[in-house]
Amino acid sequence: MNEPAASEAGKLGALSNLAPELADMLVSIASDIALVVDDQGVIQRIALGGGEPVKTMADDWLGRRFADIVTIETRKKVEQLLADVSATGLSRSRQVNHPSPLGLDVPVAYSAVRLGPGGPLLVVGRDMTVVSAMQQRLVHAQAEMEREYWQRRQSETRYQLLFQIATDPVLVVDASSLNVIDANRAAARLFGQPLDQLIGKRATLPLHDSSRPALLELFATAKASGRAVDCEALIDGPQRRVRISVTPLRTESSTALLMRLKTVDPQWQVPEANQRLVALMALSPDAIVVTDGEGRVQMVNPAFIELAQIDIRTVVVGSPLSNWLGATAGELDRLMNSMREALYSQRVSSTIRGAAGRLTRVEVAAVCLAENEDEAFGFIVRPVYAGNAGSLAGDDRTDPSIH
Repeated sequence: MNEPAASEAGKLGALSNLAPELADMLVSIASDIALVVDDQGVIQRIALGGGEPVKTMADDWLGRRFADIVTIETRKKVEQLLADVSATGLSRSRQVNHPSPLGLDVPVAYSAVRLGPGGPLLVVGRDMTVVSAMQQRLVHAQAEMEREYWQRRQSETRYQLLFQIATDPVLVVDASSLNVIDANRAAARLFGQPLDQLIGKRATLPLHDSSRPALLELFATAKASGRAVDCEALIDGPQRRVRISVTPLRTESSTALLMRLKTVDPQWQVPEANQRLVALMALSPDAIVVTDGEGRVQMVNPAFIELAQIDIRTVVVGSPLSNWLGATAGELDRLMNSMREALYSQRVSSTIRGAAGRLTRVEVAAVCLAENEDEAFGFIVRPVYAGNAGSLAGDDRTDPSIH
């Protein structure tokens, strides 16, 4: 024991014989329970000031080791508390859990002091049940807020991906009325109608009469199965054959249907599509990448070049996106496989590997932009803390990965 601690212990030695009375006094004014413990860690006296459930548990503690009346998980804390007292004469507060006959562990915060050299230990505790319950409610409230926040973020992300990046026509259809509640400009061009006139109309109207029953059946199947389904149909007017894919899109309060169309006629083209996509990518503050079906980069925007710290001499187009995204190539493969089934992915955690092995935590959302022979994928990559992405270089924590 160092000299200051020894001096304090000497002063407290005069109180050694008054340990039981001190325990009663402390309980009456400042704590819920006080224990007098000998050098072997055995409880010699118990003073109680709190109510249930501490009183019920303490009935059989007398004569038992302090470490034996707490849960196995918190026994180490008792040992640390006793070690502190042995070394310095005082201990800092440590919270332990007592097993309760009522079934729920009771948290108690203990501090201890030695009453003189060779004297007994006075251990005082405060029942933390109310505090623990409040903390638990706070944790649950925060978790609920985070769930609601991320649900909104996921919904916003899907809309950004599907309406800003996708060059294929996309509509969101109300599952009850089957009216169009949102659409992108590619859909307006396909149907030859202004966007504001398309929204609010029944989703089957732009199709040829012969194709409407098949689309109604497609909607019903998607709602009943909860899975993506597709069929071929004819667009009215200048008839074009399209493949329609319908996927349930659940929001916080309702279910919508995501209707995606892809022309089967190879002669039908949207000449400005690529130029507009490039312009959008260049303006976006988020890192955006477009790959082919094998994950090879076809287009990237300046934000991705900056995020991945890619040297201007590096050949990016044609290189595997896995060179920069994810801990392994398998992560990217799993993400693309999930998109082949669902057409888009929820935002997932991953990493970007930059220059000199620098790792940055990111969130990735992806969408399938084209299928079959012309398969392509779009990715939006965003640092976890926008504008302040955390570097993992030299960090021994487990890297987040795509699941």
